[in-house]
Amino acid sequence: YGASSQSGLSTMSASFHRFIRAHLTRKKISTKKRPVHFNTWEAVYFDLSFERLCSLADKASEVGIERFVLDDGWFQNRKSDQSGLGDWYVDKSIFPSGLTPLIDHVHANNMEFGLWVEPEMVNLDSDLYRTHPDWILKVPSAPIMLARHQLVLDLTRDDVLNYLFERINDLLTEYPISYLKWDMNRAIHQPGDQYGRAVCHEQTVGVYRLLSRIRDAHPDVEIESCSSGGGRADYGILIHTDRIWTSDNNDALDRLGIQKGFSMFFPPEVMGSHVGPNICHLTDRQISMDTRVGVSMFGHMGVEADLFELDDNQTKVLKAGIELHKEHRDLIHRGTLVRLDAGALEHSFGIVASDKREAIFSYTQIDSLQNSVGGRLLFAGLDKDRIYGIRVIWPEQPQSYSKSILDVINGSQISGEALMSAGVQLPIMKPANLLVFHLLYVD
Repeated sequence: YGASSQSGLSTMSASFHRFIRAHLTRKKISTKKRPVHFNTWEAVYFDLSFERLCSLADKASEVGIERFVLDDGWFQNRKSDQSGLGDWYVDKSIFPSGLTPLIDHVHANNMEFGLWVEPEMVNLDSDLYRTHPDWILKVPSAPIMLARHQLVLDLTRDDVLNYLFERINDLLTEYPISYLKWDMNRAIHQPGDQYGRAVCHEQTVGVYRLLSRIRDAHPDVEIESCSSGGGRADYGILIHTDRIWTSDNNDALDRLGIQKGFSMFFPPEVMGSHVGPNICHLTDRQISMDTRVGVSMFGHMGVEADLFELDDNQTKVLKAGIELHKEHRDLIHRGTLVRLDAGALEHSFGIVASDKREAIFSYTQIDSLQNSVGGRLLFAGLDKDRIYGIRVIWPEQPQSYSKSILDVINGSQISGEALMSAGVQLPIMKPANLLVFHLLYVD
C-alpha cells in the first residue's frame, strides 16, 4: 500500500486512515464504541488470585472501565515466563471452578471480559513441548535458539493448527469471552519446517488461517494484535484483527513519539493506548496522572496499572479522564487527524470532525522551554470562515506559570482563519504537562 500527497503528511496519513476505515475495519466494529480497557498485566503480573482479580474488577468498574482483560498467568503450568506456553487449559489451582466465577463477577460490574493468549509460542517446560518436540520451527542440525524462553510452533503443519484451534475454540465456546489479546513475543530466528525448508511466508499464512478459523467460528469475538514488539503492526494482520498494541512501554512521554509514528499509518481507534502505573515499569519515570490520561485518551483508551496503588486524587483524575474520553470518543475515533508543527521540546496534534464543526487538539510541553514566554499554538484543518468557541478541557486544573493566559483563552470565540494563522498564546508549563483544547462551531 502506498499514498502520495502534495499537501503534507496530514493529508497523506488521512488517506491511509480512510482506507482502513473503509476496507479493513469490520462493519460490526466500526459501528461499536471501542470500550475502555483494564488490563491486568502491570497490576498483578503472574501473581494471580481470584479474590485479587475480583477486587480489581470492582475498582475498574468504579472508574468507568468497560472491558476487563485477564492477561498472562491464567493457564496450566504458567508460574513465570519460563513455563506453560502451549498448555491452554485453565489453571485450576487459581480458578478451581474455571473462569466462570470471574467472568460472572466482571459481567456483574457491566464490563466485557477479555483473555490473553500467545498461541504461536511454546516453552520447553510445558506439557505440549514434552509431548510434541517435533512441532517447533527449527533448522536441522543447528542448536535450538530460545528467545524470551520461547520456541515458535510450526503453523505450516495442520496438526499444529488443529491443536491450537481446538484449544482456543473450546475456551471461546465454554466461556463468554468477547475479546482475545493475541500476543507474539519473539522474533522467528529459525524459520525451518519439518522438511528443512525456509517457511517464513508460509508461517505467516498459517497465522492468518488460524485467525480466520477462529473468527469464522466466533464472529462476535474481537481480537487484538498484541505484537508490535514482534513487528506485527501492518495491514496484513489488520485484516484479521481489530486493534493493535503499539508497545509495552506505557511511559506517557515515550508514548507521544510512539503514537505519532503509529498514527502515520493507523487511525486512533486501532491504537491501544493505556494509562500506566505511577512509576513506569520500563523507564522508572514518574509522570502525573493528568498527563498519563491526556496521552492515553487519544487512542483506544485503557488502563494498565494497579488501581489500589492510586491515591484518592489520582483515582478521581483517572475517572474524570475516562469520562472525558467517552464524551469525545466518537470524534477521536472518527475524525481526521491533523499534524501540527512543534518544537523539539513540544508535541501537538489535533482531530477534526468531518464537517469541521468540532475539533480537539493536544499540546504537550515535554521539557523546560528556553524562553521567558510561551510560544503559540497554530491550529490546522479548521473552516477558516467559521467562528469557534475554544475551551481548555484537560486537565481539570491546568498547571502553568501563567494561568491568566488560559483564563483569557478559555471561552473565547475566534475565527478558524485566526486560529490557523495566528493561533493562541500558550503558557509556560512545567515539564511533562499538557493541555487539551476543544473547539466547537458557534452558530
